[in-house]
Amino acid sequence: MNNPQLSFEKELSVAPKHVTHSGGKGEFLHDWYAYLEGYSSEFVHSVLDTYMPNAQKVLEPFAGVGTTPLTLGFRGIKTFYSEINPAMRKVINAKLTIAALPKDKKLQLFNEIKSLSAELPSLYIQHSEKSELRKYYEAAFKASVYFDDSMFSKILKIRSLNDELLLKNPTLGLALEVAVISKLIICSRLKRAGDVRFKTQKELDKGLPEFILSVQEQLLLLAEDCLRCPKSIAEAQLVAHNAKQLHELKPLGVDGVITSPPYLNGTNYFRNTKLELWYMGFITTATCLRGFRDQVVTSGINDVTKNKGNIIHPSAQDVVTELAENAYDGRISKMAAGYFEEMGLVFNGLSKHLKDGGIACIDIGDSLYGGIHVPTHDILSEIAKDSSLNTLEIVKLRERRSKSGAPLTQSLIVLEKAKSDKVMVSMSGLQKCDIPTKWDMFKEALPHLQHPYSKRNWGSTLHSVCSYQGKMKPALAYKLVEAFSSVGDKVLDPFSGSGTIPFEAALNGRESYGLDIGLLATTLSNAKMKRPNRENVTQIIESLEAYIANSEPSEASIKDANEVKFNKSIPEYFHEDTFKEILCARDFFIENHDSQSADWALVMSCMMHILHGNRPYALSRNSHPITPYAPTGDFIYKNLIEKLWAKVNKSLDTEVEGGFVNGHCFQADILAKWPEEIQEIDAIITSPPFFDSTKFYMTNWMRYWFCGWTREDFDTQPKSFVEVIQKKSFDAYDFIFNECHERLKVGGYAVFHLGHSDKCNMAESLKSYAEKYFEVVDIFTESVEHCEKHGIADKGGVKGHQYLVLRK
Repeated sequence: MNNPQLSFEKELSVAPKHVTHSGGKGEFLHDWYAYLEGYSSEFVHSVLDTYMPNAQKVLEPFAGVGTTPLTLGFRGIKTFYSEINPAMRKVINAKLTIAALPKDKKLQLFNEIKSLSAELPSLYIQHSEKSELRKYYEAAFKASVYFDDSMFSKILKIRSLNDELLLKNPTLGLALEVAVISKLIICSRLKRAGDVRFKTQKELDKGLPEFILSVQEQLLLLAEDCLRCPKSIAEAQLVAHNAKQLHELKPLGVDGVITSPPYLNGTNYFRNTKLELWYMGFITTATCLRGFRDQVVTSGINDVTKNKGNIIHPSAQDVVTELAENAYDGRISKMAAGYFEEMGLVFNGLSKHLKDGGIACIDIGDSLYGGIHVPTHDILSEIAKDSSLNTLEIVKLRERRSKSGAPLTQSLIVLEKAKSDKVMVSMSGLQKCDIPTKWDMFKEALPHLQHPYSKRNWGSTLHSVCSYQGKMKPALAYKLVEAFSSVGDKVLDPFSGSGTIPFEAALNGRESYGLDIGLLATTLSNAKMKRPNRENVTQIIESLEAYIANSEPSEASIKDANEVKFNKSIPEYFHEDTFKEILCARDFFIENHDSQSADWALVMSCMMHILHGNRPYALSRNSHPITPYAPTGDFIYKNLIEKLWAKVNKSLDTEVEGGFVNGHCFQADILAKWPEEIQEIDAIITSPPFFDSTKFYMTNWMRYWFCGWTREDFDTQPKSFVEVIQKKSFDAYDFIFNECHERLKVGGYAVFHLGHSDKCNMAESLKSYAEKYFEVVDIFTESVEHCEKHGIADKGGVKGHQYLVLRK
């Protein structure tokens, strides 16, 4: 058992209280939601330090309220996790979101939550009751009375407020949602005592806590934790909802597993959170709970169906037989058989994702039914062998008691993944990702807003080959590519812009295509999507240098420069000698530039980047790197070739991963027949111009001039741009959706990332056009009112980003 990770000399040392939820009481983020089946961060630290001290990646298949991914994130360890309960996934998401915030953003959120707490009594009363939530209650719970009438009305009103906040400020809205669900049971006629039950009359006579005041107090706790919580420094990624589906994913290559599966103790995990699930909109009918129970690892009597417990593992045979003969309920034996069968499926997934020699630490408890002892830890230890997981030791964590008072234990099973002689077969082409599930996980977790993707500079530095207003954040592009395609797929962005989406597709092993009407956008896209040759790039710059040295600016370029003036005239931006070099460079590129060439595209993109800005790299006087605002400062000569080489070398020196696949962006009108090379596309992921928002040709006006535009072009060319055409009508999208349909494979997805504002709901506006060609799978809106403006005073009236998801 030669495993460098395992320290045999070190024994697990953890106080019994820390293997329960109560052991973490008082820790930041821990008290946001009382999860009796959980454990404390101290337990995670102890297990990690004892059994996998060198782990870099860990899997948590039963994440609960997120203690494992949160604790590991603070230690810089990446975590993959799954959790079947959507209410708990929201709690996890809230914690991870806040943990990932930098200190200044945490302080801002602290103030926002504190203000919300103080103003809650006056805010919620201004809102009407959420009628849909009342209908869900009546449909799901029938005549059951879980709340006093007054509290029920307050819940319905606070839900309306909550929905409003989620649109305006998602993080604040999520905080309110967590604060509310943490107080639903406490302030209701129910009580969580193991399983949830009705409070006795004696308990009711003591009085129920006031709901609004309780939520206010919980909000203050959340606010204080914003200040107490350090910054998470590693990603936690939701990879599946159901631990039983982990074996369907491609191997994650984790070093360890830290988890606590459901105990075989009859607990009905979903029934115990039914009020939380209802408030969050996950329970809308009487059958919803049944649907959730059918998905879980069978651990309660009510989880049993005719399809569960029909296969009995040999290691569980004796116990199942005894239960069948002696238990007070005939379903108990089927429950046990189903539990062990399904845990075998979970072990298959853990084994698939563990590296050889990796360690899995499973916190589990034994059970007692009708006097029959079920040694769950011993049976699971045997079942794990089927998945090449060998038991190193079973450690007793603490002593417990059954409902009858009989002694039980809580144990830690420590498993090691046996070395495999099998050669892993690539899953490319054999396994398609479950796109609907991945999309659901995207909507829940908004992974592009989590660490490390939330960092301003996340992604390849080639994304910044040239500043460009309105481009999608690389992290969002990456996550959309990940959700809607697989390695080896063909991915198309027909509104390529600066190439962010196809570049992320190329970086991640997809065959990427782009389409754009503009020379600027096509050039920027190909500078990223293709890898240039250093010798060819050197020749281009040397030719440019010789041209500048031996030429005078053309009369046409001088005329255009004097006539194109928006914030200021172009000559006012530069020292006269620098300006002369720029005019010559414009002539050179107009005469020689090939936007389809990787070499030319890179040089031209770098040239356009250095035209203007507020840093030393820029040729202009002090302006702005995205939109050339009126310049300030002295007229200082700056050598064009020197500045160009500095930018080009920085780009050439940027490495791309081995999985990079060269792509191609076509310069073509999206409203004319698309290039024939674009065929059999697996996924279309694109972001059309938002309605009445950024005018790309105006924010990039100086770069358009450098690409050859005259003053007349600024008046005539935009008339063929979708951003202008759609201000009068969206009819042009009929042609666009038709072309998408023709180029997309059957079963493929088309995802349109759109802008939502007070002026226009783009997704709803385009839906009627899309329905002629596609199944409309979903429309999802993400608020962006909280986003930064990067020094640009007016970024349009966009309040939300919408995702129109279509399927052929």
